Amino acid sequence: MAMNIPAERRRDQLKVNIARLKTLTTNLGPRYVVVNLPAARVEAIEHDVAVARYTAVVGRPSRPSPEINSKIIAVNFNPFWTVPVSIVRKDLIPLMEKEPDYLTRNHIRIYDVHHNELQPSQIDWYSEDAVHYTFRQDPGDFNSLGHLRIDFPSAYGVYMHDTPEKDLFGEDMRYDSSGCCRVQNVRELVYWLLDETKGWQPEAIDQAVQSGSQVNARLVKPVPLHWVYVTAWSASDGIVQFREDIYGRDGLGEQVPPQTTRL
Repeated sequence: MAMNIPAERRRDQLKVNIARLKTLTTNLGPRYVVVNLPAARVEAIEHDVAVARYTAVVGRPSRPSPEINSKIIAVNFNPFWTVPVSIVRKDLIPLMEKEPDYLTRNHIRIYDVHHNELQPSQIDWYSEDAVHYTFRQDPGDFNSLGHLRIDFPSAYGVYMHDTPEKDLFGEDMRYDSSGCCRVQNVRELVYWLLDETKGWQPEAIDQAVQSGSQVNARLVKPVPLHWVYVTAWSASDGIVQFREDIYGRDGLGEQVPPQTTRL
């Protein structure tokens, strides 16, 4: 239990995270977004103040979300979802072996290297060849990315996005994705991101979502983005927060359960 963790262990956890935070607190700029993976939380920061916080769902321990330093460059409305090869191999192929109508039910289309659409019955799902096709999910309420995707350059092929599985935001342990970050009330974050981009007032954003059409809004000023791994921190109100070392990156052995402690 959290109350049985020795003070020395908490001290070591704080030392690890102090070192991390020192590398994250320089030249951040006036506006930026932080995703703290162990806390499964997103913050919009303006002039060193968190102007909004959002509950998130991040990667499960077997498929951890990466630490990222990038810039948000665009918002994609009603996007397609191109299924990554890793998910095709780990999830789609096993599902198709058990449920031959899975792709059809979930509006996922198959394309060969010449961009010709194929039918699921044309694929040998018991062969490694299945990973060589492109699998793309149509836009819609069912789309795994929901109606909004926040786009940023990354070597990891992950995004921040909406989701049709909104019940997951009510869970205490929100580590369920394959590496992406799902954001609760993501439209509110998009309002903030596009606040300085001409032509993208909240009304225009709402209309773009409701249209169902694929539209891309490029930010006039890219917003710095940091996916960080911080399991312990303190705030000006005297509260020290501890979170579970979900990916085992603290290097302290057995993982630490989440806890909030007032000093």
